[in-house]
Amino acid sequence: MKYIMVFHANLHYSGLRPEKYEFCIRKSYERIFDLFATRFKGVKYCFEASGFTIDMMAKLTPDVLLKLRRAVESGQCEFMGSPYAHSIMTNFPYEDGVQACRFAMSTYQRHLGMTPRTAWNPECCWNADIPRIYREAGFDIMSLDWDSYLISSRPEVAAVERNPDAAAKDGSGMPWYDIDPDTPTLHYPVKILDGMAGIYRSDRVSAQTLYYLMSTNNIPIDDSQKKTVTLDSLLQTIDHWSGKQKEGYLICYAEDAEYVGTTGYFFLKHFGKLQVFDDNPDAVRLLSDYIEALLARGGFAHVTEAVDAGKLLDDPVVIEPNMAWHRTYATAWAKTPSALACDPYCRLLSERLLALRETPRSEEEEQLYRQAWLHLICAENSDGRWPPFPKKPGNFNVYYIWDQLVKAQQALQRLDGTDFKQIPSTEINPATGIA
Repeated sequence: MKYIMVFHANLHYSGLRPEKYEFCIRKSYERIFDLFATRFKGVKYCFEASGFTIDMMAKLTPDVLLKLRRAVESGQCEFMGSPYAHSIMTNFPYEDGVQACRFAMSTYQRHLGMTPRTAWNPECCWNADIPRIYREAGFDIMSLDWDSYLISSRPEVAAVERNPDAAAKDGSGMPWYDIDPDTPTLHYPVKILDGMAGIYRSDRVSAQTLYYLMSTNNIPIDDSQKKTVTLDSLLQTIDHWSGKQKEGYLICYAEDAEYVGTTGYFFLKHFGKLQVFDDNPDAVRLLSDYIEALLARGGFAHVTEAVDAGKLLDDPVVIEPNMAWHRTYATAWAKTPSALACDPYCRLLSERLLALRETPRSEEEEQLYRQAWLHLICAENSDGRWPPFPKKPGNFNVYYIWDQLVKAQQALQRLDGTDFKQIPSTEINPATGIA
């Protein structure tokens, strides 16, 4: 059995303010790079970051970005990509998704000297267009959610695991159906369509790893809410889901990188504690112990390695439209108050930009056109629309959406010389601090 570990980095994170970006980069991402460059030198891992995240690393911590680039160039780290601003692409037009991925690819080439093959699909939100968007942008592999696949393709699983609440923020408290751990789709990549393969991750494994990384925090929570995952219990999970045959691959972690080194959004999301992105160095020790134990059971691999090894399953990728990871739905991001307020303007701007697509433009006009698209893509980020009511996104995250919408509108006004003004006044919005 070979294990795959994916660290997902997103500085658009709900509740993460710009003045804390550098803290998050250094306490989380840099600690990951340093751990694999020293104690686990040569051990393969995957690191994914949105284009925005890479741009912020280049601006704020070029020394940390250099560590990532060296890890990628050495072959130890597989860098994975995603839409530029971590948007839920199922909730926006097809062309918006293509633009989001192309902006990201351009950023990766500029700062890392390469473009990734594997796409991290934010929140694993699904419809039939998603793999086509990634393929058009230059990816040939993407992440998939095994739990969504099982619910969509097996009625007996759906009867137990389907979430009845389309606006739920999380389905981790629901029961699990007993699945054969040797099911091939958990251990081998699949063909999605010509030129696009996929690999499944599951909360049956990754969520347990996340709880383990958070297990030693002293943040007070009610005993009835606690879910303690020790290394021993986590390894029992790994041994179970490795199956009896111990063949193929198992994604043992495909979750937020921020949980290695900081507390991320964990205690607010799961326990309602208003403590986000605090220093959490003990998670690095816990991760180290975990990696050591996994090395005793097998090696580590990259996603590309699993795909290129030759065994690509033909099992149809049956996932119902609108499904997302954690046994939730993409509509959870589309029905929040901020989404209901902002998304009509996103669609309005998208339609305007599409209408101008074939219009001849000078070099200066082309730059304005690209600026308008980039600001719109940033306005479509997921974290200004999360979490669902009765909780709400960080005020900054919502202000940021409006700020980016206004900037997109201003670029359009300059582009076509008209008084295209549809976005409401932003007088209540403080400066975002991001250019």
